[in-house]
Amino acid sequence: MRHEFLIDTKNVSRFLTGVKRVQESGAPEACWQLCQGEPGYGKTATLEWHATQGRHVYLRAKSSWTLRSMYQELTLAVGHQPHGKNSDMFHTILGALAGTGQKVLVDEVQHAMHDIRLIETLRDISDMTLTPIIIGGHSGLSARLRRYPQIFSRLSDVTEFGPATEADVRKMCDALAESAKNEPLAFENDLVAEITRRTQGCLRDVKKAIANAERVARKAGRASIALADVPVELLTSDGQPSGTGRRK
Repeated sequence: MRHEFLIDTKNVSRFLTGVKRVQESGAPEACWQLCQGEPGYGKTATLEWHATQGRHVYLRAKSSWTLRSMYQELTLAVGHQPHGKNSDMFHTILGALAGTGQKVLVDEVQHAMHDIRLIETLRDISDMTLTPIIIGGHSGLSARLRRYPQIFSRLSDVTEFGPATEADVRKMCDALAESAKNEPLAFENDLVAEITRRTQGCLRDVKKAIANAERVARKAGRASIALADVPVELLTSDGQPSGTGRRK
C-alpha cells in the first residue's frame, strides 16, 4: 500500500480555501485559521503536510504544557536553543519569525485551553510579527474560543473537517492500493461504497480497510477486487474483540 497525502479531497479543498481566505483578509492581525472536527478526519495529516510544504513551524499542543514549556518547544521549532527567562525566549521567537513569511501551526490546541496565557502568547507573537497562525482541534473549539473575543476576532476562517465522502474513498483506493505486482489495484464500486459506509468516513479506518482488502487481493493474485471477495469484518475497525457485535 502506498503512503501518499491526497490533496484532491473535500477536507483538503476546504482547508486550502480557508488558507486563501486568511491571505485575503483585510485586517493584517486577522490572520488566524481554525481547523476543527472529530478525530480521524485528517486534520493532523493536513496540517503536517501544509507545514512541510511551506517550511512552516509546526507544534502539537500538550495537556502538560506550561507557559515555559510552550516557549521552549516553540523556540526549538524556530531553530534556536531555549535558554534564559520566558521573556528571552519570547524575543528569540519574534526575531526568528519576523519577516520570514512563515506560519505557526499548533495542532490539538484544545490541550492548550487550560491556560489562556498560552493562546494569548500566540496572539502576541502573531500581532508583533504578522505571523499567520493555524490552530487545529476537536469539534466545538470555535464555541470555546468565542469566550475570548480578542482571539476569536482574529479568526478569518473556521475550516470544518468532516467524514470522507464516497468520492474521497474512491480516490484513496485508486491512489493507495497496489496489486501483488506493485501495480494499481482496482476496487469495484460496491467495495468502495461498503468501505465508506462501514468506516463512516473515518480516514484511519478507511486506510485500514484498504490495506486489508489489498492483502486479500495480493494473496489471490488479483488485479481487481470486489465486495464479494472481502470478508466484511475486514472493512471495519471498531475496537470490538473478535466474535462480538460489529457496526452494521
